[in-house]
Amino acid sequence: MDKLKLLMGRQIVLNKEHELFVKQPMIHEVVDMGEDGFNELVLPFVITNEAVFNGLENENELMSQFHMYDLFFAEIEENVYVLDSIFGGKSALGVLKDSLSYFLQTDDIEFLIHRKKIVVNGNYLMGKEEYMSLRSIVQGVCNRQEMQVEKPPSNMTKRQKDIWMKLQKGRRRKAEKDAVYLQDLINYTSFGGTTYISTSEIDRMTYYQLSNAYKSIMGVDAFRIGMGYKLSEKFDVKDDIKHWTESLKIGK
Repeated sequence: MDKLKLLMGRQIVLNKEHELFVKQPMIHEVVDMGEDGFNELVLPFVITNEAVFNGLENENELMSQFHMYDLFFAEIEENVYVLDSIFGGKSALGVLKDSLSYFLQTDDIEFLIHRKKIVVNGNYLMGKEEYMSLRSIVQGVCNRQEMQVEKPPSNMTKRQKDIWMKLQKGRRRKAEKDAVYLQDLINYTSFGGTTYISTSEIDRMTYYQLSNAYKSIMGVDAFRIGMGYKLSEKFDVKDDIKHWTESLKIGK
């Protein structure tokens, strides 16, 4: 991933020979399609086989048997696929096609079901390896990570499992309450820094640029608050405070 191009909003190269580039989502596009619609486009590139098989008795066996890419082509019955339920009953291949069309900026997408291949623009053959490369790029331009699943401890008693399930429900409720949505990122970025950034400027940002701006503002703010405590005679802060440049560093 070329982080300079990522920061400056340029397209990211997937395959130079076939002139395939991954577009960076623009904030105005995400706003127009809705955050839920955008998240659906991203989902094919963040979902994991661990999340798909979580909770099943033979989940470890299934995870070792099926690569995430293969699951898009795994049929339960004719025209019904394993991942359809993950996408709210929609066709998993249909969602993947919409996602590929959006990020690769082409409507020329064809699935070779039995070969487990995807043909893009009639000449680029995508398999498992190419999907994983695209997956990494999409996660980068959308500032996302792979879906995380919290697994219960092994060998729990029934009572312990019931307690664990109740704790999970509480954690999910807290996570929903604490969730930061796109409108929050925009508002924090607009008003939270030392200077006002208009919503029209944010509208022209890429999704990564907004995420980076938000992270930078919060990082500088945390540094200033921490230094305020550190320099105050009334407070005893023993932990070292990271300089704000560490929070803003993008790296290679």
